[in-house]
Amino acid sequence: MARPPKTTSPGATEASTAPSAPPVETSWHLGRTLAEANLANFEFTLMAAYAAFERYVTQLTLLIGEPELTFNEVVILHVVRMYGRPKDATTIARLVNRDDLANVQYSLRKLVSVGLVKKTRSGVTAHYETTPAGSEWTERYATLRARLLVDQMSPDELAKETLNEISRRLTRLTILYESSVRTAGILNPHHIFDEETGPDPS
Repeated sequence: MARPPKTTSPGATEASTAPSAPPVETSWHLGRTLAEANLANFEFTLMAAYAAFERYVTQLTLLIGEPELTFNEVVILHVVRMYGRPKDATTIARLVNRDDLANVQYSLRKLVSVGLVKKTRSGVTAHYETTPAGSEWTERYATLRARLLVDQMSPDELAKETLNEISRRLTRLTILYESSVRTAGILNPHHIFDEETGPDPS
């Protein structure tokens, strides 16, 4: 059976026959455009990776045993030992991109109280470094990390070029998020949507 001839609606142009753009999921408020949907998908992957990383750190901590530490305390302990140099609380907070200095100081006090970190003073500034027990604890963590994570990764996944590229992109995204935070901090919440809604006709 012959196919019916194609019909063209009035006013249609040749451009209407060009390949259409990929469909965009518009039913979700974070996916109004293709670019927004791509970023939203990445953000959800980022959140899932962070949650998995936190569970992984917590599980390794449980395997090591006493003293039991929270995720944030483990992260800070590793930073205290980093490069084998004493650090003050402000430097530690900056290295982990934390702006809640009081909570960082609380974690440091906890690490001091369980004997993994020692506190020394240089003038008015307090510095922190790992004790022998803290160094032993972090060595056990490193051993488990090598066995449960590093040994399971392929050479391509561990290649310097691969990890550097991922780090570069995440650093760029971190800068963009931080810039957005600063910009949002100076916006007037009462007028932020005025341009979209237009002036009040009344």
